[in-house]
Amino acid sequence: MSEARPRHERSTNGLIGAMVATVLLVLGAVGLNQLLQRDQSYPPETVDFTTTLAAARADAPFAVVVPEPVPPGWRATSVDAGRENGEYVWHLGFVVDESQYVGIDQSTGDPDRFLEQVTPATAKSGSVEVDGVRWQTLTEPGGDEEALVLRHPDHTTVVSGTLSREVLVSVAQLLQRR
Repeated sequence: MSEARPRHERSTNGLIGAMVATVLLVLGAVGLNQLLQRDQSYPPETVDFTTTLAAARADAPFAVVVPEPVPPGWRATSVDAGRENGEYVWHLGFVVDESQYVGIDQSTGDPDRFLEQVTPATAKSGSVEVDGVRWQTLTEPGGDEEALVLRHPDHTTVVSGTLSREVLVSVAQLLQRR
């Protein structure tokens, strides 16, 4: 008579095999999902900033600025205005050529803390003159972003983005105060 194998050995081997197959299946599904999602790009929606701009100009304790006229092909994709932690903040962001970004930010808050919040450009890189006014220039260490900073006695204005410094200077020249 042949010797029978204990029943528990077959069950243990079957359980281990099922667990390995399940793990491989889950890993394959996650990898496929990541691959498929990487190829999809959703451009940010365009926003109408005129209503928020009008409210900000009525409420802000400083002259709210926007580029006027907005350069052709620029799409406003983010706008925000109001009080944050007791300080007034204005933000307007644009996408340029679907891959570049320009932001205009203003705040009555602490200038150094505000800069940390709105731009990764932290390294001082000189200054530029815009319409007779000196703006400090900052660059992102090892990155693509630049910023122009104008410190007023009661607020700070920042023009930042991934476009060249020359383009940011031209944006600063377009800023209109009302």
